[in-house]
Amino acid sequence: FAENGTWQLANAKETGFEYGIIPIPSKAGGTAPAPTGGEFVSVPVQSDTARYATSQKLVACLTSADNAYTTDTTLSYIAATEAVQAKQVSATPELQVWVEAVKAAKGRTSDDLGTKYPKISEPMWGAVQAALSGSKPPQEAMTAAQSAAASAIQ
Repeated sequence: FAENGTWQLANAKETGFEYGIIPIPSKAGGTAPAPTGGEFVSVPVQSDTARYATSQKLVACLTSADNAYTTDTTLSYIAATEAVQAKQVSATPELQVWVEAVKAAKGRTSDDLGTKYPKISEPMWGAVQAALSGSKPPQEAMTAAQSAAASAIQ
């Protein structure tokens, strides 16, 4: 068993061994909400408003469905739009699991965490590493992380 992402699909296919793909299950059933990442396009306010026409062309190029399909597929990403996701799944049916994961995803700062997210994230990843390395028993590591996270957001 290994938890991985779309970037490993081509490698799994090349090995020739049997593999399967399943979503990470949520506690309540269905697909667990994974944290999202992604790319954003920002156009700053410009003193020369004539430049906005060129900026608009750049944004349209970067966000077009054809370019998103080519770029996201090449980089082994799941596209942000349903139309491009459908095209990706049509070409590579194994990606359907990851498309469903993207639909269930939540931003890392969701649930009103905002700038408090790092104050929760660090104790959690530290606890996971402590448990994996054997420096702390898993229950002790996670209990300490929960306590630190609860203190950080009060």
